[in-house]
Amino acid sequence: MFRLFRTISLLVLTCTGLCMCTHAEPATTPAPRSGERPVVLDIGHQSTAGGAQTPDGKLNEFTFWCRYAGEVKQVIEQAGYPCIILNRGNAPTKGAAAEAARAAGVLFLNRPDKNAYRYPSTHHPEHIGAGMICADKAIDLQARCVVFLHLNSVGKGWSTTPPTGLIICNKKHGHALAESMCRVMRQELLDKPAGMPNAGKGIKVLPRYIGSQPSAGWMNTLDAESIPAIVFEAVYANNRGHVDFIRQDANARKLARSIGQGVVNYLQQSTAP
Repeated sequence: MFRLFRTISLLVLTCTGLCMCTHAEPATTPAPRSGERPVVLDIGHQSTAGGAQTPDGKLNEFTFWCRYAGEVKQVIEQAGYPCIILNRGNAPTKGAAAEAARAAGVLFLNRPDKNAYRYPSTHHPEHIGAGMICADKAIDLQARCVVFLHLNSVGKGWSTTPPTGLIICNKKHGHALAESMCRVMRQELLDKPAGMPNAGKGIKVLPRYIGSQPSAGWMNTLDAESIPAIVFEAVYANNRGHVDFIRQDANARKLARSIGQGVVNYLQQSTAP
């Protein structure tokens, strides 16, 4: 009787173990690797001067990226890379942008531009630029790469035919990151069914350095530290097609996630530590 009971017990335990094995937990995305150099995202402009805005005044680049930079970060972290979002100004205190910025963990550095003053770099004082505060912080963080999130604008009033989008990069080290971003935008977003209309104009990679663009000193500073950096300027705040697209939440998220994927693809192909 004891032997029969023992045999039945073993069978029950064996079957239980088999059932547990067939109901394994689903695979999860890798956690960001601790100790690794982070990707830094910079939300362009600031709460008191929001940068490029739509002619109707209902959207500007600062509030847009406060709401959607977290989507870029999420894609990067889901691939296993640490990511930090910065802004040189003060945190917004109300509205959807403020709530989204808090949720994304945006680090506001509380040194907004005043009267168009451009700060010199603490690391390379010969370089001066409006984005220098975040460039210096990225150097302090030993960033693996930096993406400055902006919207673009050309001329006054609404435009119906989009100009060529721009990915600006620092001259020595940013080109591969910029090209990776362009590829994802072309493959996933531009002129696709339900994608962002761009009239076949594509995106242009534009290296920027202080010799030809004095305001770009912050890109030079990152170049001097061998940190790849780009400025995303591929979406125009005064183009009706672009604005109609990004005003839809699902499309804005798709844009942000495409930017994140461009960073991830670059990091996966890069041999840099």
